[in-house]
Amino acid sequence: MGVQGEERTIGVYLHIPFCLRKCPYCDFKSVAKPGLTEAEEGAYADALIKELSSVIEREGLSQRPLETVYFGGGTPALLSPSVIKRLVGSVRGAFAGCCPKGPEITMEANPDTVSVERLKGFYEAGVTRISIGVQSLNDRILATLGRTHTAGRAVEAFKEAREAGFDNIGLDLMFGVPGQSVEDWEESVAGLLKLGPEHISLYGLTLEEGTEFFKLYKDTKRLPHEDDVTEMYELAVRTLKDAGYVHYEISNWARPGMEAVHNSRYWRIEDYIGCGVGAHSFLSFPEWGRRWWNTPSLEEYIEGVSVKGSAIKGDESLARNESMLESMVLGLRMLERGIRGDCFRERFGTYPKEAFPASLALIGEGLMASKGEDLTLTRKGAVLSDSVFLRML
Repeated sequence: MGVQGEERTIGVYLHIPFCLRKCPYCDFKSVAKPGLTEAEEGAYADALIKELSSVIEREGLSQRPLETVYFGGGTPALLSPSVIKRLVGSVRGAFAGCCPKGPEITMEANPDTVSVERLKGFYEAGVTRISIGVQSLNDRILATLGRTHTAGRAVEAFKEAREAGFDNIGLDLMFGVPGQSVEDWEESVAGLLKLGPEHISLYGLTLEEGTEFFKLYKDTKRLPHEDDVTEMYELAVRTLKDAGYVHYEISNWARPGMEAVHNSRYWRIEDYIGCGVGAHSFLSFPEWGRRWWNTPSLEEYIEGVSVKGSAIKGDESLARNESMLESMVLGLRMLERGIRGDCFRERFGTYPKEAFPASLALIGEGLMASKGEDLTLTRKGAVLSDSVFLRML
């Protein structure tokens, strides 16, 4: 059961909705703003700071040690380094202190929205980790995805981040893209490994309702065959393991000790505050926890925060069975850690195999592994994770 306590850490997510152009597969809350003005970014930063202050005061969180700050989007790198510096300072100053290692402060960036000078500015502003959305190192695939950068520019952006001082860089790739072959994918993975990032995220394309890709491909057979998509994933698992990366979460690999701390908060169901357009928050108290989310409208967000300090669109309190299911599904995503049976029982009063009888059949089929009361996904289970989680329902 969630219990409020000052000794527990907190994470802060800041959603920056501005993009150069809306990607046809993206369903995140974003608006195309290639010419973001100083006044516009200043007004949005004002709203983020005011909302965060309001949430901290309302929930009594000021004594929590700050563990992570994450600038997501959208394209946070469209903001100027001076605004990022102001936001970092405001977030750090809103809490009594930080974790002993200091907060992990991550910023997402696209290859064509950064330069050595801007990256140095972000580094000097306090950003400790940069996550670059490469998506592919094949120009044809990048064009299909509607990306505004080339493969060459992605490589340059990584080298510029190194030159700027970043020693914690994450790179993202996407597989299962229309027209993408297994050979295309293999070349992109190999190209990424040549750069040697600390963190790698590999995401399978999903067709989200309301996106341009959903209209184009939902009822066609132009996506790669399911067998090819599975082969792409398994190829990456083998290749990255051989290169020394730890496969710590279904879609994420890292050098030992370089796992993404902020994202791990989500999978461990730890408290975080989300500020900005469409941002979600989660607190594990009272009882089984609750979450709320903001309006997806930029105009409504700024107006709501300026008037009442918040722009909440909806909220929910979790029931015990909902909290158990989330703990099970999100916990299993962490491939090495998995579900700790004793921790699960301490919180819910039952072991995971008792709460979810379907796990016994999944173990028998080789999709899950059991060590005592602890549960993890097998490699086969990771490949078929969507069906495994569906059966848990």
